[in-house]
Amino acid sequence: MHELLIFDLDGTLVDSKEDIALAVNLTLDDLGVERRAPDLIYTYIGGGVHNLIRRSLTDEHAGLLDRGVDTFWANYKEHVLDKTRPYEGVYGMLEKFSGRKMAVVTNKPYAHTVMILRGLDIERYFISVQGWKMGLPVKPDPSLVRMALDETGVSSAGSVMIGDGVSDILAARGAGVGTCAVGYGYGDREKLLDAGPDYFAEEIADIVRLFG
Repeated sequence: MHELLIFDLDGTLVDSKEDIALAVNLTLDDLGVERRAPDLIYTYIGGGVHNLIRRSLTDEHAGLLDRGVDTFWANYKEHVLDKTRPYEGVYGMLEKFSGRKMAVVTNKPYAHTVMILRGLDIERYFISVQGWKMGLPVKPDPSLVRMALDETGVSSAGSVMIGDGVSDILAARGAGVGTCAVGYGYGDREKLLDAGPDYFAEEIADIVRLFG
């Protein structure tokens, strides 16, 4: 049994894509750039906000990246819990695992992460919450995963990272942590399988079965 379960946030614990897409389009409005279709923006999620905004801008507006990132966070803060909800089964899963050590490791800024966890009443389940802070690299860099290990005092061999992106698998592997990809999130299924995770969970119930 794994001593520590490390969860990604967006696309793993919560479905936040609509609020993210809205904040992107509000940002494009502020920058004077044409909006993107929400379904297209959903494919840009993963790898941190710089990649999200970079993908959302056209080549001719690439110089607006830094301003776009700052504007995005301001817009997202106002809409972070409009439609974001835990995936069906998440509350039951967390309650099932409530006697276990659990952590969140996400590329979302720490402040926004805490807003979501508290707003959805799930912060209490996690003994470590690691989100992006100024100066920290994001996944696929393993730094945030290592910080969770340090804070919880659990060895990499006793831990597993559960996430919907290839960046989750690479970050965990870089920290010596086991990997579990989920098939219901935002990640590309084929790319996830090609990355060779140790486990694959098609739905929340599979996570409970695998690690319960």
